[in-house]
This record gives sequence, C-alpha cells and structure tokens, in this order.
Amino acid sequence: MEEEVKSFTRINQDNFDLDVLQNHKGKTVVIFSADWCPYCVSFFNNWSEYGRVEDVCIADITDVGSELWDSFDIEVVPTMAVFENGILVKRWDGQLQRGLNIDQIQSVNEYLSKS
Repeated sequence: MEEEVKSFTRINQDNFDLDVLQNHKGKTVVIFSADWCPYCVSFFNNWSEYGRVEDVCIADITDVGSELWDSFDIEVVPTMAVFENGILVKRWDGQLQRGLNIDQIQSVNEYLSKS
C-alpha cells in the first residue's frame, strides 16, 4: 500500500498550475502535506490502509515559505480538499497536534462514493 501513496502525483509551489486544477474535469482530492510533519506520516500510513479514493494528488508544502500555504489558507497539515471540476467543494482541515485521523479518511471516502 505504501507504493500506492508514492505513486500519487506530487505538486509543489514550483510546479503548481492553478489553471490545470481549475480546468480539471471530475473530482480530485488534494492532500496538503509537509515532510517535517509527524502527523502527515501517520496520516499516510492510515491512508494506505483506509483510503479508497483514486484521483489523489499530494501538495507538498514542506517549505514553510511556499505560497500554497496562503493560496489555500492552510494552517495545519495534513489538510484534505476535494475539488470538482476545478472548484473547491469540501475540505477537511487538520487539527493542531493531531492532524487528520481515520474518521476523516472514511469521511472523504463516503463523500466521494455518494456523489
């Protein structure tokens, strides 16, 4: 399962293209994450086991100076956001000193399976 997470498209400030996201058809989950964040490591371990979403990309905001923090108003990582046809439709913000847990992973699975 760890290989599955590694295969996700990774974006960062240098290769992020808002036009590509806005013109994307269908639904995609963007997971905002940072390499230095222990809660992100835990989250991806849980995602490997419980995540059921196929169209996922990881927004790597390891650099605290990344403009993606401000562009998407990220305060805590990990944070998940669902975009549908380029529009933000749902978001799960990580909690300080907790991140996201299995309940939020199951919530994104359910949200995408209903729509």
